[in-house]
Amino acid sequence: MSDIYRRTAKGDEEIENRTYKLDYFHRFVLIMINGKKNSDTIISNSSEQWNADQCLKDLEKHGFIVNIEDRPNSMPTNSSTGDLQQSLIATIQKHLPDNNTKVINKILNADNSHKKLSDAIDSACIFIKLTISEDTSEKLKNELHQILDNSKEFI
Repeated sequence: MSDIYRRTAKGDEEIENRTYKLDYFHRFVLIMINGKKNSDTIISNSSEQWNADQCLKDLEKHGFIVNIEDRPNSMPTNSSTGDLQQSLIATIQKHLPDNNTKVINKILNADNSHKKLSDAIDSACIFIKLTISEDTSEKLKNELHQILDNSKEFI
C-alpha cells in the first residue's frame, strides 16, 4: 500500500527559505509532497537518479514530512481530539478548497489544548487575511472558533 505524506512546518520552512539546505534531490521530492499524492505517484514522477523512495524515508526521518495515515496513532490524543481536528479541517476545506495546506498544518501542529488550538486558528486566519481575503478570514475564524468552543473536550 502506498503512503500519503504532508509537509510539516519544518518542510514548509525549507521550501520557503531553504533553512536546512536540502540537496537538490530531496528538495524536489519535498516540493512534490502535497498531502494528496501517494508515494507511488511521487516515485513514478521522479527521475530515477533522485532515488525518491530513499528521499521520502530521509525526509520523514528528519521531520520534513509525516505520513498522514500514521498521524492519528502517533499523537497522544483521545478520539474526541482527533474528531475536533477533523471538524476544523473539514471546515477549512469547505472555505478553502484549494491551497489549504498551510492552514491545515497550523491546526495539525497545534498542541491539543483549547488555548493552543485557538492561537492556531487566529494565526491561520491572519495568514488567510493577508493572502486571500479579509471576508473569508473572518467567516472562517468565526466558524472555527464556534466549533472549538462547542467541543465537548473543552466544556
